[in-house]
Amino acid sequence: MENTLALTVAHKANRLAWAKRMVVTPKEGWERTVFSDEKKFNLDGTDGLQSFDMACGGRQERRCTGLAAGVAEYIYTVSEFLLPYAHFNYGTDFTFQQDNASIHTSRETMAFFEEQEVSVMDWPARSPNLNPIENLWSSWLVKSTRTIANTPI
Repeated sequence: MENTLALTVAHKANRLAWAKRMVVTPKEGWERTVFSDEKKFNLDGTDGLQSFDMACGGRQERRCTGLAAGVAEYIYTVSEFLLPYAHFNYGTDFTFQQDNASIHTSRETMAFFEEQEVSVMDWPARSPNLNPIENLWSSWLVKSTRTIANTPI
């Protein structure tokens, strides 16, 4: 059984309200949205835990970031990798999606986004399954595992 936090009535109402707002978002709005997520993969035994960040919006770039990041590391990753990617593909007219992990919503992180004039999508609490990247992870993991398994050492 998967470890998940139960949704309260308020969580469900907020998710529904969010979905109703999103369903009427014009296609052009979604085309200028950069979705993000992170996933940990155990690629080469119990000692091989690696973390990959993915930003998706047109062309995508995968980058190994090492282990769990704190606020400073997250801001660094965003400033050095996400923003150049987004500015190259969308100029300054894009919306960034992130979940509500504490490093994503910290005062420091939100001040950084405000300073950089990055529009951050409102995201309902306890809603990682609303992120379209969640649908990509399993197929990416299968393909990556096959590639790694077939790569000579």
